[in-house]
Amino acid sequence: MAEFSKLVELSVEELEKKLGGSRLTQFIEESESGFSQQVDIVAERIINDTDIKAFFVSGPTSSGKTTFSNQFTKRLIEGGRNTYLLSMDDYYKTEDTRYDEDGRPDFESIDTLDLDLMLEDISKFFAGSEVALPTFVFTTRSRFFAPEKVINPQPGDVFVVEGLHGLAPEVINSLPEDKTFGLFIMPHGRVHSDARMISGSDIRMLRRISRDVRQRGSSALATIDYWPMIEQAEQSFIPGYLEAADFYINTLLPYEFMVTATLARDQIQISLDQLLKGTLPPSRNTINPSGWSDLSTAVKKATKLVEASAKLPSISPNLVPPTSILQEFI
Repeated sequence: MAEFSKLVELSVEELEKKLGGSRLTQFIEESESGFSQQVDIVAERIINDTDIKAFFVSGPTSSGKTTFSNQFTKRLIEGGRNTYLLSMDDYYKTEDTRYDEDGRPDFESIDTLDLDLMLEDISKFFAGSEVALPTFVFTTRSRFFAPEKVINPQPGDVFVVEGLHGLAPEVINSLPEDKTFGLFIMPHGRVHSDARMISGSDIRMLRRISRDVRQRGSSALATIDYWPMIEQAEQSFIPGYLEAADFYINTLLPYEFMVTATLARDQIQISLDQLLKGTLPPSRNTINPSGWSDLSTAVKKATKLVEASAKLPSISPNLVPPTSILQEFI
């Protein structure tokens, strides 16, 4: 059973004191080093325990699962354990998408995944049989099998299974407990500015806004408008998945409040300005005829986020190391 580590708490004044050449460099290095030390503990455990055949990485949206899992896979390989990565996103069902009452598509619930196929593939891996890993195409809601994703596991190989529901009982309870290891990751911290606060949930929303705008062509307001779907799903599984994990890693990097948070803050302001001018495109995350699931609530949340992060100092994303987990969001 894993437990949250100590909450990371910062003030705007503390962040401002970190600015300046050597102090900022040291702050970034200390933040990255603190995270790496957590990862090293888990990596050594997996490298040295050859009985472990499957390593599950779970956590709520924008926790850094994708970047972490890719880098962790490489680390295990470098440590002498041949490792394959399985993304649970490739097991989405090909049936039509389900929507909530406000028109938001449901990509969060576990029953949107083809668990039977995924567990069949994991069982084949455990048995040392050939496995053809799928690739899911979101735009067409179709699945294909690329030749380069056919694997033939050997004794001692490891499967890294990454996804929102990696620690669901439907998944881990079907496998030998002594041959699996579960990791739960999530940013756990907050920053204070006067009476306002940016929470751990807020930093994940800000991370996702920064990523969606820059990498997926979405608007900040569209991400905020979709967030209630994410929040509803998370409330039902975070406590149970954390309890099921063997280890917890805090993926908050203290200096990120000056990077992803401020990048997202600027994008939120752009969305709000476009809304006032009538130039904001409708959300792609809803089938509501208005183009928004709940625009008034989204605007209120957007305004609060801008106000809470208004005093945060900003630094260039170019200062983020190329191997940082934050690269997923900038």
